[in-house]
Amino acid sequence: MPFDSNLTFHDGTAITATVTPTSTTRTSGSAALDVGTGGLPADGMSVVMIMQNDLEAASDTLIVTIERCATVDGTYQEVATFPTHTYGDGAQTRIIRVGSHQRYLRALLTISDASGSGYTVSGVYIYLVPHAFKYL
Repeated sequence: MPFDSNLTFHDGTAITATVTPTSTTRTSGSAALDVGTGGLPADGMSVVMIMQNDLEAASDTLIVTIERCATVDGTYQEVATFPTHTYGDGAQTRIIRVGSHQRYLRALLTISDASGSGYTVSGVYIYLVPHAFKYL
């Protein structure tokens, strides 16, 4: 795989509830990333989200928000949000560019199941990359 495993926000592990990483140790497939003192380069970096599967039901949604913080367990602030992924969007790849002067970044994965029938989505991969179009 051309992506750096050290720059993986989420590794494809099935999601059954909202995922909010609060550590650089991977839990439920997600981790906060330590991008170093000073944050990202001045021109930022790309975040690539690869959805290998569609959502299960018409009422399901997935919102992925990239957040930043000065400390790994502090109060995170939104940097950017991918467009809401809904049932019928299918498998796809989305890319956004982000910038941050803070040390930690994470991907907050918020899921919604309005019907209450249960929710599982697998095959969601989220990576931080310097130049996404070299890889895609």
